This record gives sequence, C-alpha cells and structure tokens, in this order.
Amino acid sequence: MTGCSLTPTSPFLDLPPESSDPASAMICVLPVPYDGTTSYQTGARFGPAALIAASHQVELFDESLGRETCRVGIHTCSPVRPNAAGPEAMIGDVRQRCEPLLEAGRFVAIIGGEHTVALGAIAAHIKRRSGRPFGVVQFDAHRDLRSSYDGTPWSHACVAARMLDWQLPVIQIGVRAWSGEENDKAAAGAVTTLTARELFEGNAADLLSRALKGFPEEVYLTFDLDALDPSIMPSTGTPEPGGLSWYQALVLLEQLIGARRIIGLDVVELAPIGGLVAPDLLAARLLYRMFGLIVRNSPLS
Repeated sequence: MTGCSLTPTSPFLDLPPESSDPASAMICVLPVPYDGTTSYQTGARFGPAALIAASHQVELFDESLGRETCRVGIHTCSPVRPNAAGPEAMIGDVRQRCEPLLEAGRFVAIIGGEHTVALGAIAAHIKRRSGRPFGVVQFDAHRDLRSSYDGTPWSHACVAARMLDWQLPVIQIGVRAWSGEENDKAAAGAVTTLTARELFEGNAADLLSRALKGFPEEVYLTFDLDALDPSIMPSTGTPEPGGLSWYQALVLLEQLIGARRIIGLDVVELAPIGGLVAPDLLAARLLYRMFGLIVRNSPLS
C-alpha cells in the first residue's frame, strides 16, 4: 500500500548518482518520519517515504521555470530516526543532523513528519547565524500558537509559539482555524496574518507585499500541507475546509521567494492515504517547484 513504508528506499526524484552526490549537491533533503504528538489523524510518519516515492513520477524539467532544477544537485540524506523519548528530544536530533549540513554550506530541506520537526531545523539556523536576523513564513491552516497542547509545549500545535519564544518574527499564510488563546497571542506578538479568506477575497499579491514590509530579508519557509484545501490535500493530520488552491499557493511562493532569500525550508504534515496518490504527488511537485524558485532567485550558500 502506498505510504506504508516508514523509511524511504530511494532518493528524492530517483536521481542518478551524478545528480545526487553528497559531496557536490547544493540541496540536501532530510526525511524526518515522526508524528509523536499528532492529535487527530495519525500517519505523518509515513509522509517522507510517500513523498519520495511519488517524486519518481515528477518530471525533472520544470515546465513553468523552463529548467531542470536537479542539475544543481539534490542529495537525499538518511532519515532522522524517530526518538521515543519525546518531541523535545526529536527536535534536538533534527537540529544535530542539520548543523553539519549547514556548516558545509548546504541548503537543507526537511520532509516531515509532523510540524514539530521544523523546530529542529529552525534551531540549527539560529545557532549557525549567531544573532543575524531572519524571519519565518509559515503556510498553515492553524496558528500553532498554543502555549502547550496534550501536556507538552513541543506539540505540533505549539510550533509558532516556540518561534516567538525564540524572538523570530512570523508571517502566517492561509490560516483559518485557531483558539481564543492563539487569537490573543497573535494580536500581542510579532505575528502577521494573511488568512485564507483574506487571500480568497482580496488581492493576494498586494496582501503579501504589505506583509513583507519591514520583514527580515532572509527567511525560513515552513509549509504545513494543511494550508491547502482538503479538496486537493486531504492527506493531512488536521484538514480544514477553505484552504489555498494549488495556483494560489504557487503564486504566493513565487512572490515570496522572489522578494526574500530563503535560507531553509520544510514541507510537513503529509499523512498519506492508502490508494490515494494524488496528494503525495502534489507534495513532491510542490517541493521541487520550491527548489526551482529558490535556485532561480538566489545563490544557495
């Protein structure tokens, strides 16, 4: 059954060795098959393997960008093993795997797994940058601003709250469900919000342009797939109606990546559904398009 494997058995895009050599590849894909704090539909631990398997069906020539992005070299790292000690330990493991890759000048892309794993990559960037500012742009259906959830401050529902604790400014795109606590925290904190409804009813380009004013020039991009509408992305742990369309998401990503330098990214919360491969392929194409936009707009160093 598609998505039943926990560990990817082949590289992203099934690239030949000359295009995925770890010594020369500019991009490193790091799978993190973990869903220890999932609160509704489980299965995000199978997301990395499903995304990579689907990526074998993605054309290497990007029809929109007119290039084979993979020529810069994309290496798929061995997965970060799930840590039964809990989400905080898992975040530490992801950070430790990211740090040497960043030190070597690689662009690191995390494939989740639940959203919690993004914090490991972000923590690695904070350490490497030693005070140099960056912001986080979060595509998501949810604010993830809860102080604690199900007994842990490291839940997938608390990811953005920890970003604020780390003094990172945040732009949230596509959100459409949140608690009263999260509403208050967003109003009081360094959070700029573009709700899914605002984007549907208004001019998305203008809204994003205004949101980026004064925002750091360097950005970590975290993309929770539930930002997309369940009609095209039902395979998530917590689907919400009224999400972004495929082309809405691509237009926003193109504008964001054209306006800011992306220092790292993740694609998280794919919880594959057996026999339904379209969402897996969507996630794989989305990741490859992100790489293409980044390569086109800025050097990977």
